Amino acid sequence: MTPDAMLAVYQRHRAAEEARDYPSVMETLTDDCFLEHVSLGLRSEGKDDATRAYEKLFAAFPDLGPVPGGIAYGDDVLVAFGELHGTMRGPWLGLPPTGREFTIPLVNIVPFRDGLMNGERLFYDAAMLCDGAGLDLDRLRAAAAGGAR
Repeated sequence: MTPDAMLAVYQRHRAAEEARDYPSVMETLTDDCFLEHVSLGLRSEGKDDATRAYEKLFAAFPDLGPVPGGIAYGDDVLVAFGELHGTMRGPWLGLPPTGREFTIPLVNIVPFRDGLMNGERLFYDAAMLCDGAGLDLDRLRAAAAGGAR
C-alpha cells in the first residue's frame, strides 16, 4: 500500500476510535486482526476478541487517546508515535479505577494487508502507565498474565 492509502485507513480507524464506534473500528481491520500491548504481553486476536478489548480499554479510560508526534512508513506498515493520554475511570484487567490520569510515550506499529490494518502493536512503558494511573505494576502484570481482559 502507498503511504497515502495507509494514512487514509489509519485516519478512519482513529476517527472511529474517537467516536467509540466499534463496528466502524472493525471495518478498518482484517478478519484476523490483533490488538497487542507489548509491555504487558497482552494480545487480542480476531475481530470478536479485538472488539471486546477495545470496548474494555475505552470503558476503563474513556478519554484515552494519542497525542500525535509523527508518522513513519515502511513496506505495508505505518508507525505512529507520540504520547498517550488517559484517565482511569473504570476497571481494567480486573483492577479497580483510580481516577488518575497519565501521559506516556507511545509507539504504535500498524501492519497492513489487503487494504486494511492487520492490527495495532502498542509499545509503551507499563511502569510509567502505572505511575501516572496509580496502579501497582506487579498487579497489572499479574492480571495481564492471568488472561484478564
